[in-house]
Amino acid sequence: MAELVLSTVDQGVLTLTFNRPDTLNAWTDAMGRRYFDLLAQAEQDPGVRAVVVTGAGKGFCSGADFKTLNAIQTGSYDEKPDPRPNTFPASIGKPVIAAVNGACAGLGMVHALVCDLVFTAEDAKWTTAFARRGLVAEYGLSWVLPRIMGQQRAMDVLLSGRVFTGREAYELGLVNRAVPGESLLGEAQAYA
Repeated sequence: MAELVLSTVDQGVLTLTFNRPDTLNAWTDAMGRRYFDLLAQAEQDPGVRAVVVTGAGKGFCSGADFKTLNAIQTGSYDEKPDPRPNTFPASIGKPVIAAVNGACAGLGMVHALVCDLVFTAEDAKWTTAFARRGLVAEYGLSWVLPRIMGQQRAMDVLLSGRVFTGREAYELGLVNRAVPGESLLGEAQAYA
């Protein structure tokens, strides 16, 4: 089985890569547990000064895995969720920088925005997605969005569920930097 989150350290910068590219890195409890375990280890490692989080392939994180959602709905889900909250990265005492390289939707957007800084590829696709699925903005997104981008802009992206680019995410004040995709990871790592 492939490693769900890849981990490399270079000059004190730990790069964590969600590694389910066939699903645009859709979130599962197992992937989340591995990600949070690696963050906890980084907190304790004096050789790690900062963390960069990105996704393998064309997506950062496309949101919750639909197989998991279906299993929950049918009552056949038997994994135990990690007890750490989705805001866990914000509790790490080292800077955590999201490098959003592609699709960033729903729960994936939550995981990007709970990082200390967010860099994005200009052409990355962002969406809250919840409204288009008949759901409320979950996992704290309705709380964090207005604090980052203002009430009216947050309501626009939450209620419409529209897709917007990384360039627009920057213009809306949602992210710190929007850069060409080919230089994204290098810029995030250089900043770290």
